[in-house]
Amino acid sequence: MAVDRQTLIDRLMRRFKGVPNFNEEDAEAIVDEAIEAHDDQASANLILLYAQSQAAWQVAISVAHYFRFSDGEEEVDKSMIADNYRKLAKDLQNDYDREQGKLYGGNFRIMKRIDRPYTTPPTGESGRRLWRRY
Repeated sequence: MAVDRQTLIDRLMRRFKGVPNFNEEDAEAIVDEAIEAHDDQASANLILLYAQSQAAWQVAISVAHYFRFSDGEEEVDKSMIADNYRKLAKDLQNDYDREQGKLYGGNFRIMKRIDRPYTTPPTGESGRRLWRRY
């Protein structure tokens, strides 16, 4: 399925419209990177989730230098802005991973061993040979 690049750019701009210094060139670069990172089977929503998480990381990095300042009665606190964008980026990354798992089958699980229920003996010895102790 072909994904319309301009539609993705417009959707990303609408979602990040209130972010200062986030412009259309940033959105174009992030969408281009997101399209390159996916194959032709990826849906527009999957690519947009990836682009949103990358945009949130980019904003978090660009505002990491914000600070807290107080002078008598006035106080300015912008120190938590980068942390909030990092949290948003992690949430979007989790949403992306979940959506990618639906499309590509990400149900990896490690099954318990039935033939050897106790692979590491509590004493440190298997009975056949001594385990190394450090």
